[in-house]
Amino acid sequence: MKLEKAYAEDIKSYITAYEADQQFKIGKIKSKFNFKCPGNDCLAPVTCANLDRPDRLRKREPYYKVVGEHSAECDLAKDINIQSHAASMCQDIYGESDPYYKGIRRLDLQLPSTKRLARDDNNDQTMNATETSRHTHETESGKRKNQPRIRLSSLIDTYLNEEFFELQLPAIGVINSRDLFFEINGQDIGGLEDYFRIFYGKAWFNKKEKGYSVVFDKTLTHGETTQRPSTYIPISVIESSPFKHFNLSTMEKIADNRPKDVFVLSETGPRVKNGYINLWCEGIMYIDYRLIKPR
Repeated sequence: MKLEKAYAEDIKSYITAYEADQQFKIGKIKSKFNFKCPGNDCLAPVTCANLDRPDRLRKREPYYKVVGEHSAECDLAKDINIQSHAASMCQDIYGESDPYYKGIRRLDLQLPSTKRLARDDNNDQTMNATETSRHTHETESGKRKNQPRIRLSSLIDTYLNEEFFELQLPAIGVINSRDLFFEINGQDIGGLEDYFRIFYGKAWFNKKEKGYSVVFDKTLTHGETTQRPSTYIPISVIESSPFKHFNLSTMEKIADNRPKDVFVLSETGPRVKNGYINLWCEGIMYIDYRLIKPR
């Protein structure tokens, strides 16, 4: 979820991302993580993506990204959720400013339709590694072109099979699919650029009161903080999941103290604050896992 304004904790003011950039450059804002949702009585954390990246190295200008759950009283979240629900069947992460590239795949993060699931009820992710959906795009000449899509599960399969290809990211452009993956293995992430990236590694699912936490085996470092990163999946997200391997009964089984290979797609780098390193999982289409085969 993106915002026009956020509450800057360092200067105790509601400002745009452009204003945050100016305040960061003169030292009044100390970190891209020091922001909160501007909604009433809401403490949802916000990251100002790319704020700490030099101008010459930016592929995108700084922008706000909510990286946590809104409070139940947040009016802003209610308005956004209503709009998102009404447009969920026609909108995705790509916008009109993302150009058409012939034959270049895009990420498909939309929930599959009920009809599609009924036809493919024997396939949890509705697509295999060689199958992609199509997205219709109108070119400048007025002709409609199809741009192939690929879901996260299929993208992971191709990576594990060492099959790499060109992939278009929103507002970034075309990269090699191999460069989208980031294995968690003790790296310093202080200079990590904010764009879509798949963080992965061995991790454990742990049942909590209102959801499931996922804690990775290896650490990451940012400044003086070295910690095993984690993410969280609320019960509400699992209840609405159309996939068999992410429903409540399955989650009960995989929270078994045995590690899994977990993949989390995140638009920004990990959030680092108060001694923790957290990955934000936007929804069920942004996370996947593989069972580790016994040797």
